[in-house]
Order: sequence, then structure tokens, then C-alpha cells
Amino acid sequence: MFLTSVVNTPSPSRPSGPSLTRSVTCAILVPGRSVEVWLLGEHVATGVVDQAAEDGSVLWIAAEGISTRRIFDKSSGYQIWA
Repeated sequence: MFLTSVVNTPSPSRPSGPSLTRSVTCAILVPGRSVEVWLLGEHVATGVVDQAAEDGSVLWIAAEGISTRRIFDKSSGYQIWA
């Protein structure tokens, strides 16, 4: 599965810790789902899932405005929050 996720936690600050996280199922990585991408406690991106690998190892965020489609991979330490 793709990293960890916290569901329904208010932005902009996202608390971390074992008591507030759970494993993500690939169900939250379905195209069209709004997600936030975090790396090392820093917000990296907010967007809509364009595509995800079946095993959850890679996620693409759809292009928006002047931004291009972006890819985030599990092995680099990204966290996906929904």
C-alpha cells in the first residue's frame, strides 16, 4: 500500500505519530480523489489523483493550471493524506 494517511484531519498543520496514522488502502488512490502529498513533515502538493500503480508504489497527481502532471513514489518517503 502507499505510505500512511490521516483522514479528516484539519489543515494546514498535520499532526504525525503512530496514534494518528493508519495504513492506506489503494481505495483512496482512485482517480478523481483529492489528496495532499507530504514529505518529511512538509506539505508538497495538493491535487487530484490522476493515476496510481496497482500496488500503490507510485501516484500521479493530475495537471492543473500551469502545473504539469506530477509523480510521487513510495520509496522516496512521500505520504498521501486524504
